[in-house]
Amino acid sequence: VPRAFLVACHIMVVVCERFEWSGSMSVLPPNAKGGGVEDVKEWAVEQVGIKAQHADKLVQQEIDGEELMGMTKEDLRSYDIPDGPARKLMRAIEGLGGGGSSSVAGGMVLSEGPF
Repeated sequence: VPRAFLVACHIMVVVCERFEWSGSMSVLPPNAKGGGVEDVKEWAVEQVGIKAQHADKLVQQEIDGEELMGMTKEDLRSYDIPDGPARKLMRAIEGLGGGGSSSVAGGMVLSEGPF
């Protein structure tokens, strides 16, 4: 069995345990829910903690879960998202294992508490 598969299985177990504990499926990261544009908005507002007006800019750009994982700081700046919310989003995206050229080395990072 490839090591990457075992690591992915372990991550899924940890994620499933974490979200079962929270009692709400609405807190899943957008890439785990199928990654729709509205899922990304919901995640950005409810879990990352940015204002809906900033999350709406992601919707306007049709950013789904797959696109979210490749986002960079430059992308967020080009969407006119202010620095504070952009930093929150980048930390959250990096925590999901994404972030284009700004991604965290070593892949997915799971953290306790909000993304």
